[in-house]
Amino acid sequence: MFSDISTAVIILIFLTLSLFLLLKKIFKFSFAYDSYLNYLWTFSLIFAVSEVVSFEIAIWILAFLCFVALREYFSLVDIRLQDRWGIWGAYLSIPFMIIFIQLDFYGMFIISIPVYGFLVIPFLVTLGGKEVKGTLLSVGIIDLGIFLLVYCIGHIGYLSLFSTWWAIMLIANVAVCDSLATLMRNWKNHRWSNASTRCFVSIPITVSLTLVLSYWTGIPWFHCTILGILIPVLAAIGRHTIRYIEKDLGISRDLLRPGRGQVLDNLRSFLYAAPVVFHYLRFFSMRSDVF
Repeated sequence: MFSDISTAVIILIFLTLSLFLLLKKIFKFSFAYDSYLNYLWTFSLIFAVSEVVSFEIAIWILAFLCFVALREYFSLVDIRLQDRWGIWGAYLSIPFMIIFIQLDFYGMFIISIPVYGFLVIPFLVTLGGKEVKGTLLSVGIIDLGIFLLVYCIGHIGYLSLFSTWWAIMLIANVAVCDSLATLMRNWKNHRWSNASTRCFVSIPITVSLTLVLSYWTGIPWFHCTILGILIPVLAAIGRHTIRYIEKDLGISRDLLRPGRGQVLDNLRSFLYAAPVVFHYLRFFSMRSDVF
């Protein structure tokens, strides 16, 4: 009975977002979070497919999202033409990692990119040509891309394998943090422009939301409170770090569009939160006396 209600709620979330996006397109009204909603819809699609059809299909939707993010990243960075073998290796790291998530092979998942990916990419870069200058920079650029946009985002997929509601809890909390950060950043009162202030304002809401969702997540109230505090901090760190990278790449927040920083900008808050929350929940869920 609980499983049926849980699935129904997940489907309702997906249908609500789908209806909103459809009405927005039909009536052509603008919304402050237009592009961000597309990624929330993508995550809701992943969760709905996982619950109704199969996780094995849903995880490949996440793989496609990683591909889109990585492709945008490579279109923005200054990389040599001869590094194409390293770029192809980066794209192939996506199915390489996704298969281990499908198989629930945690040991291989956790080392798939930080060990094998990081060892293979430098070798592939050296196969592209005889020009030596710039090799170190190319390796660093490619490795950073697959670490952030494949490996870190991949943790959302593994989290949903453990529990779809754990992944929903993460996505919902990060969405709240991002929404509040955008609202307060655009507020004329300069006191709210401080990143730490925006983070602390989010905490009471994320703690409350995590506690409310505990009915479905099954996470004890103590850990809900910790996660409600932890997620806004991690989301803020992700926004801060990626914003520096965006500035280095010459990305203007006012000119964001697909292929020109929009994907990277919308996913940045998940890049720190996803792996940390995943390992936190995995560690404590494996202790039967805690969960």
